[in-house]
Amino acid sequence: MSTRRLYMSLCDVSVELDTLEEHLVLIEGHLERSIRTARCELKSKIQGLTPDDEDEWDIPHQLHGYKVEVTLPRILRNPFLVSLFAVYESTVTTIAGLVQEEKGQKLSLDDIRGSDFLERAKRYYKHILQFEISADNERWRRLKQLSDLRNAIAHANGRYDAISVGLRRRIVQQGFLSEEDGFVIVSGPWLRETVAVVKGELDDLLKRYEEWETAKNPR
Repeated sequence: MSTRRLYMSLCDVSVELDTLEEHLVLIEGHLERSIRTARCELKSKIQGLTPDDEDEWDIPHQLHGYKVEVTLPRILRNPFLVSLFAVYESTVTTIAGLVQEEKGQKLSLDDIRGSDFLERAKRYYKHILQFEISADNERWRRLKQLSDLRNAIAHANGRYDAISVGLRRRIVQQGFLSEEDGFVIVSGPWLRETVAVVKGELDDLLKRYEEWETAKNPR
C-alpha cells in the first residue's frame, strides 16, 4: 500500500469513529423524544381510566413499558453497536494485511480458525505476525463484550432463545441480556464508553504499526 493510500485509510478510521460518536448523540436524542411521545400516547389511552378498570388500565401500561424499556432501545442502539464493531474489525484486518504483505507471510487472517473474530485476530497477530494486537487487558475485556453482543445481535437479532448457549451464558453473566424480556439490552452510557475504548485500541494499534514501519524502514 502506498504512503498516500495508507494515510487516507487511517484518516477514514478516524472520520468513521468521530461520525459514530456524533451519530450516537443523535440516537440518544431521538430515543428521548420517542419515549416522551410514547408517554403522551399512554396518557391519551388511559384518559378517564383508573387502576380499577383492570385490563383497560394494565395492558396499555404493559405495552408502554415494553416499548420504552425494550423495543426502542433495541431498534435504535443495536445497529449502532454492529457498526462500531465493523469499524474495529475492518481496521484490524487492514493492519494485519499490511504487516502480512511487508513480512511476506503467506497465511492471512482468513486462514486462522477461532470461535470469533477477536480470537482469530489475537492468534494471527501473536503467532503469525509476532505483533501484539492489544496492549491493554481492560480494553480487551470490553472488546470481548462488544464482540459477544455484536454476534448476538447480528446472528440472532439479540433474541434470548435464538442465541447459542455459550454466548447466551456470557451475555447473561455480563448483565446485557434480560431473560424476562428475552432480548439483549445495552445502555447509552455503555455505548459511549465503548466508543472511547474502540478509539483507544485502534489509536494504539495504528501508532504501534507506524512505529514498527518506521523502525523497519528508517529514513
